Amino acid sequence: MNSIKNTLVISFVSGKGSIGKSTILSLVANLLVKKFSSVLIWDNDIYSPLQHILNGVEPNITLMEIITNNISPHKALTKVTNQIFLVGGSNRFDIDVDISDVLLSKFNKLLDENDFDIVLVDCHSGFSKIVSNFSKISNITLNFLSDDPTSILDAYGLTKILFKYFGIRNIATVVNNVVDLEDGMEIVNIFNQATSNFLNIKFSNFGIIPYSKDLKKFIFNLGDFLKNEKNKEFLESVNQLAERIVNMKLNENILI
Repeated sequence: MNSIKNTLVISFVSGKGSIGKSTILSLVANLLVKKFSSVLIWDNDIYSPLQHILNGVEPNITLMEIITNNISPHKALTKVTNQIFLVGGSNRFDIDVDISDVLLSKFNKLLDENDFDIVLVDCHSGFSKIVSNFSKISNITLNFLSDDPTSILDAYGLTKILFKYFGIRNIATVVNNVVDLEDGMEIVNIFNQATSNFLNIKFSNFGIIPYSKDLKKFIFNLGDFLKNEKNKEFLESVNQLAERIVNMKLNENILI
């Protein structure tokens, strides 16, 4: 678990893609700066990164450039706002070597050289050593799923690997794109029934977020979306998610 300068590190993971994980991460980052002065978004997706698009910036240097050219990760910091910084992912499909340990080393070096209050790590969907490495050093790993049955299965599969084979217990679920709270709780119960039956453990739920039909209209301008009062239920849910992160930080990283 991370202990560098008491920086709170949270990994966002999912068993499958198209869950909305990256969008929620970006929204949460914009809410966290109301309470903290410095938030880092580390886009760990080396295949199809989204954070630079969601935040409207072009990375100075990408993750793969940091690694292949042995560049200091500090030089890759891209300013999104005065309080939000981004290290952008890469679009590479020709990687034939394991970069997971080097990537983690660069990450730790960046945290050692800077004073971030909170770091949000956007991992690619599915499992890899990159996902397990960053989950290990995170204060908490948020596993995203939706009411799509395959997402529940894939979320369980990812959880099983992280928990059973890597000993990672600091996992909590976030259920996204549901009809309402009741729908979300049903998914949480189904997921925990599986983990209870096969892994002998139940995992905390960190948040339930309803579907918002207006979100797609603001996907390239999330700051304005946060000001849109039409999406009260959705925004309240995202605010609650951000507030739980705030409480973790203020209560010395205790899951609340």
